[in-house]
Amino acid sequence: MGRNRPSSDPFASNRRSPTLQRRRREQRVDDANVVAFRSNPFVATTKGASCRVLGGSDGVPTDCDGSGPAEVSVQRKAGHFEVNGNMSMAVHPDVTYGILVDFENNPKIFKTVSKVEVEHRKDAKMVTQHAHWNLMFWSGTFDMKMRVKEDRSKRAVSFNLDEPGFLKVFNGYWGIEPWIVEGKPMGSKVVVKQEVLPSLVPPGPLGACVSKIMGGQVKAVLEDLLAEGEKVSQRAADTNYKELV
Repeated sequence: MGRNRPSSDPFASNRRSPTLQRRRREQRVDDANVVAFRSNPFVATTKGASCRVLGGSDGVPTDCDGSGPAEVSVQRKAGHFEVNGNMSMAVHPDVTYGILVDFENNPKIFKTVSKVEVEHRKDAKMVTQHAHWNLMFWSGTFDMKMRVKEDRSKRAVSFNLDEPGFLKVFNGYWGIEPWIVEGKPMGSKVVVKQEVLPSLVPPGPLGACVSKIMGGQVKAVLEDLLAEGEKVSQRAADTNYKELV
């Protein structure tokens, strides 16, 4: 007679059934999910899963929820265009902020940025971005040198154009706040506001193209920020998984 396995094994069997082995692996993944969630309540990503962070009474995710789409609006104001964007991301606010202010690595993260130069001064950080835009069959490049102020305690970044060129006006800020739903931490709420005025604005209907380009730039940055945040969160979850199994 074969020996029975200890009753503490929830999948006890004398046979090496592929189904039972799969269920054991799934159990270990669930355990990894619990560890990841309890160590970082904003991110509950597991190996091979895309669930995020709805929490049950025991602090363990009981459902899945995703990041919201990027919402961007552009309005023509007196003397400039006002661009407003926001997005809810299932990524820890500190992770989101860290990606945003990692200017040297911006070209690796944001598709609209080809090169970045950073100059540290006593009173400010100077950031020069070499960017490009696309609209249907048209495309172009432009540079902008900004005076950037970072407030890590508030997870906020403000910027002002330092040297006019392709752009006559380019001022604004980024803000990262915790995304909370019914008292549960869900991730980051990203808000961006820009005041923009190109040195040359085409008259008539062509002026609408400028508005679309501005909105498209901000939307692309928000989407790339989300993609990078999810990659960072997944790597953290993978590390928790490997340590457990």
